[in-house]
Formats: sequence, structure tokens, C-alpha cells
Amino acid sequence: MGKMVFSLAMIATGLIIGRLLYWLEKKNKKHTDQSLPKYLVIVRNIVLLGINPLIVMASFWAVSLNDIRLLSLPLLGFFAMVLGGGVGLAASRLLKHDKQKTGAMFVSASFTNLGTFGGLICFALWGEKSFAFVALYKLFEELYYYLFGYPIAKSFGIKDNQAKNKLKSILTDPYILVYFFSILIGCILNVSGIKRPSVLGDINSTLIPITSVLLVSTVGYSMKFGKLRIYLKECFVVSAVKFLITPAVIILAAVIIGLPTLENSLVFQVVIVLSFMPTAFNALIPPQIYGLDKDLANSAWLFTTGMQVVIVPILSLVIL
Repeated sequence: MGKMVFSLAMIATGLIIGRLLYWLEKKNKKHTDQSLPKYLVIVRNIVLLGINPLIVMASFWAVSLNDIRLLSLPLLGFFAMVLGGGVGLAASRLLKHDKQKTGAMFVSASFTNLGTFGGLICFALWGEKSFAFVALYKLFEELYYYLFGYPIAKSFGIKDNQAKNKLKSILTDPYILVYFFSILIGCILNVSGIKRPSVLGDINSTLIPITSVLLVSTVGYSMKFGKLRIYLKECFVVSAVKFLITPAVIILAAVIIGLPTLENSLVFQVVIVLSFMPTAFNALIPPQIYGLDKDLANSAWLFTTGMQVVIVPILSLVIL
């Protein structure tokens, strides 16, 4: 439980830092050169293009599958994100959104907080053993985000007169290329037989909270909490995707596959928890990069994250 509190504290710290920077800039508006947003972009790019790819590479290097029956976990995790994104796009069409809102709805309904919330909740409920199953479920998370999620999000941020260059723009996007190669290198190292240095685990344990704070700080700077009421309809739709549609489909699929029979149902219980997770704060990055509706994505993230106050206790009572 202490790790869960620590993780939540890291997110809160990043948001507070971002809001403080925003407040200080506005307060000293007459005495600033308006360069703070440029510095935040530099920080964000250092994390996304420099530090995070190393973390991803090291993570893929360490992946290990000891039981072939567990191969369904990463497929379920991948399918959950695809399902959420598809329903989000369909709902956006029904709501008659413009391209910027549609892109924001897609990432909000698709990108899911599996690590920060899901992993820590599972750890709090079942201890360290559950972490292995969480890692398997989210194995394709980065691959989906940066090879599928980001390109799809970017396609909604490109102006109509650039439509003919969409494919070229996506294939040459540095945010996509750097993660493609970090995943590829990690997988090559994994199958090469070269043992991953143990120090990488310690480095990742340090870098992950630091990068989380840095990324959330850039998000906190641009967040507008007052916009939440304007997007309540979208928030309820995303919540329905996250807490009704996706869990129902994933849990049914897990039952059909036979996961309740694995590890005294622990694998099945982990899948249940992970299927109920809120929008990831990673969903707030594409709107900043590609010019999507940041307020919609911010509102959906805040709303679904706040819903965990209700969801987590219910899950704990039902599962335990």
C-alpha cells in the first residue's frame, strides 16, 4: 500500500509543480520572456525521446515467459486498448466531434493506466507475485502506444491540406521511430541470450518515478480544471468504456480462455483489476504534441482517475 501511495504522490507532485509553474508565469507575466513553455517542451522531449526509450528497451530485454498458457495475457491487454480506442472513435462519431476532439476521445478511451495504478493496486492486494502477471498483461503497452496509438492520434491532428502526406508524416515521426527501435533492440537483446545487467533494474526503479514527475509536470502546466464541466458528456462516455464495456468484454474473454484455473485464480483476478483501470496520463501527451483537444483529454483523465475512489474499494470487496 505504501508503494501505491508513493506512486499517487508522484503524480500529485508533478501536477502541483506544473500548476505552480503556470501560476508563477501568470503572476510574473510582465517580467517574463514567455520562454517557460519552450523549456517544458525541451524537458518533455528529453523524457520521451531520450530517457523513456531506454526504460522501454530494458523492460523488453527482461521479459520472460515460463508458461505458454500465460501468452494470452499480453494479447488481452493489447485487445483491451484496441477495443477502448475503437469504441471511443465510434462514440465520437455519434457525438459529431471535429477531428481534434475525435483524436482526444480516441486516446482517452484507449490509453490505460496499467502500471501506475494497475500494478500498484495488484501489489497492494496480492503482493509481489502479481507483478509478473501485470507485466505480461501490459507487455505490448508501449508497442501499442507508439506504433499504433500515436500514429492514429496524429492522423487526427494533421490539417486537411496535409492529408496526402499523412503516411510519410507518421513513418518519419521521431516519437514513433525512437520507440520502434527501442522495442526492437530490447527484443533482440532478449532473444540473444545476453543476460541483462542487474543494475538496469535499479536504474529503471529510479528513472520511472523521475520521468513520471517530469511528464506530469508538463501536463499540469497546461491543464484547465475548470473545463471539466464542459466535457461531462465525454467524461461519462469514456467512463462507460473504461468501467463497463472494456471490463465486460475482457473478463468474458478471460473466462473463455480458462484463466480462472491458473495460479488459484490469481491470474484471472489480476486481469479483472487491470480491465477496470482509468485513462493513462500518457493519453495527455498526444494532444499536446499533435494539437488535439487538450481540455477534453485532461477532463477525461481527471474524471476517470477520480472514479478510482469508487472503483477500487468495490473491486477489493468483490475479488477478495
